[in-house]
Amino acid sequence: MTMPFFSLFSPMPGLPWYLLPIWPLIYLRILRLKAWFRQNGGPGSQMLWGVMWNGRIGIIQLSDDLSGRVQASKPLKPSARLAEALSGAWLAPWLDLVAHSLAPAVAQSSLEISLPHIPQARLPLPDT
Repeated sequence: MTMPFFSLFSPMPGLPWYLLPIWPLIYLRILRLKAWFRQNGGPGSQMLWGVMWNGRIGIIQLSDDLSGRVQASKPLKPSARLAEALSGAWLAPWLDLVAHSLAPAVAQSSLEISLPHIPQARLPLPDT
């Protein structure tokens, strides 16, 4: 099925009368969508679009999730700084510093709690 002819100055056939005043805006949206598809769709990819009741352009169907796109031949490798940040290696020295600086304060403020007056009782296990 071929698309009927339309341009900036001749609206597409079947357009509702209330959208005629904003036809130039609709036409520019159509051009923008087609440019996006030419850039992101690969050879053989197809797109079906339509004009909604409010003048917006909607994509009705795309072919195979733009399967015609060319994929990278080798997997992308993150930079050394990103790999280090993701590994968490930069966090270990900070954790050691915090642990060593808090160790004396924790040792001084820690209290040994003993409750000799409360007998230890075994609780029954729940039936499963």
